[in-house]
Amino acid sequence: MKLYEKLKQALKSEIEKHNLSGQNISVRCKALSAAEAIGNPEHNDYPIIKGKEVMVEAAFKQAKGQAFADEFENKDYIIDDLLKIELNSNKKRASFISALNAVFRYLNLCDKTVHCKDAEPKECANKLSQTIGTVNNVFLVGYQPGFFQMLRSKYNVRVVDLDEDNSGIVEPPDMTSDAIKWCDLIFATGSTIVNGTITNFLDKGKPVIFYGVTISAAAKILNLQKYCHCGR
Repeated sequence: MKLYEKLKQALKSEIEKHNLSGQNISVRCKALSAAEAIGNPEHNDYPIIKGKEVMVEAAFKQAKGQAFADEFENKDYIIDDLLKIELNSNKKRASFISALNAVFRYLNLCDKTVHCKDAEPKECANKLSQTIGTVNNVFLVGYQPGFFQMLRSKYNVRVVDLDEDNSGIVEPPDMTSDAIKWCDLIFATGSTIVNGTITNFLDKGKPVIFYGVTISAAAKILNLQKYCHCGR
C-alpha cells in the first residue's frame, strides 16, 4: 500500500537527517496488560479490557510509542530494520507503527503517543463535542464506549466495528460504505492504520477525524486530523 511506503519514506528521511542509521539502538516492542495501558477507566467494555485488543509499546531511547492491535510480536528491532519490515500483517504493522510513534516522539515531531488512563478517557469523551462541532450525523468507526455515549447524546450516530460481540450496538463492516454516504463526519479509530482499513475512510468526500495514540506519527506525516485530548 502506497500509504505505508510514504510512512517508511518519512522515517527514512528522519533517520538520515538525525544520523540515527547504524547506531546500536533497538526498538523493543511488547504488549502491555490492560491495566498498564489504560488503568481502570469507568467503562469495562473497552476492547483491550475485553481481551479483543492489546496495546503494543515500543521504546526508543527515552521515548515511548504505542499502538492498538489484535495481534503482536515481542521483538527487538534495530532502527534501520524498521525500513525493511514487510507490513503484510497486523502484528508487523503494530510493531512498525508503535516504533514510528516512538521515534517521532523522541524527535519531537509528534506528541501524545502514550494512552491516557483511569478517569482520563471519560474526560476525553466529554471534550469531544468541541472538536466535532455542529453536525448532525456522525459515523463512529471502532466502538469506544465513552465516545459512543457522548456522541449519542448530541448527534445521530452509527457505529461500525470488527468485534461481532457488539451486535445490537454496532453494525458489521460491510455497512461501511452505506454509513459513509449517510454521515456528515467520520470519526475513526487510529488503529485503522494497523489493521489496514484506513484507506476505506480517506478521500470519500467526507471530513474525517482519527482518534487515539496509534495514529500520532502517521497523522503528522499524512496531514490527517487527529483527536487525542488526554494522551501523554
